[in-house]
Amino acid sequence: MSSTELDHRSNGVHFFKIILQRNLNEGKLKVPVSFVRRHWLGITNPVTLRLPNMTENKVFWEKTSDYNVWFCNGWKEFAKYLSLGDSQLTLFQYQENSVFNVIVCGKCGLEIKYPLKETNKEHEEVEESDTSLQIIEDPSSSKGKRLKSSPPYFKKMKINSKEQKEPKHEKRKVQEQGRFLNFKDTDNGSSCDDLKERSKVLYDKVKNFFHADMDFFMCMIQKTYIKKDVLGIPIEFAKKHLHRMEGRNITLFVDQDRPWNADLNLTLNNQYTLSGGWSKFRAHNNLKFGDICVFMLNKCKGTVSFQVKIFSLEKDMSTPYFEG
Repeated sequence: MSSTELDHRSNGVHFFKIILQRNLNEGKLKVPVSFVRRHWLGITNPVTLRLPNMTENKVFWEKTSDYNVWFCNGWKEFAKYLSLGDSQLTLFQYQENSVFNVIVCGKCGLEIKYPLKETNKEHEEVEESDTSLQIIEDPSSSKGKRLKSSPPYFKKMKINSKEQKEPKHEKRKVQEQGRFLNFKDTDNGSSCDDLKERSKVLYDKVKNFFHADMDFFMCMIQKTYIKKDVLGIPIEFAKKHLHRMEGRNITLFVDQDRPWNADLNLTLNNQYTLSGGWSKFRAHNNLKFGDICVFMLNKCKGTVSFQVKIFSLEKDMSTPYFEG
């Protein structure tokens, strides 16, 4: 480095980007090649983008060739948080420890007013819905002991359902609830609490009767998953099966004839989510609040996909599938 060049470790070095519409649509932003050539060595994944309001956002990067580096996973959320638009100027100043200070100017050339510092609402809602359901460990490792949280969320099953015995009092409780929560006997204008109760009963039935030879997780469709293009993945399942796979494109399908693409993301709270395609899958398959979905994992030659089995709260509460 010559004496006239800035030392990015002591003084900080800047680069700027003019935001283009494709950066917003594709959820990616290319780092200038000149910056990568001179200063990228030692920068780790993910980087931290820090705003003047002291909000910090984790953004992952990918390297497509020696000097082609792109901000990817997390960039789209960062841009959305700032309501970035086409032709806006964004200034990046590199600090130590993979941290960039970021300043944003509007189309008029003046620095924008930044949102008030607060926890990302979407991430809060995803976490809240995640903890509303109980996580169950692999029976072989913990003898089926449940972790301390409220109703069941995820279970890895590679056993035949015939080998799984349900406590008599639990089975009786589900049967009694099912007797009074049959959709045919309830008012379509039921309250949200009633829908939650019915959904919990359906969840228990799916949990007890469904089995598969693949690793899978189950989830109850929350309001967040309907209002936003996001689906939370249980933390324990993601740690075991999706570690370091954030930023990948995954495939969702109910049957092989109709696949949907979605993005596998990692939030600031270290929770894996599906987005960037989840809403299209949900809308096409008419998923509603309270429905239960089972996501069966397929990994093959570097690709990741989930076959999805859908249990409708309206249609499946009293089907022969759950008799017995």
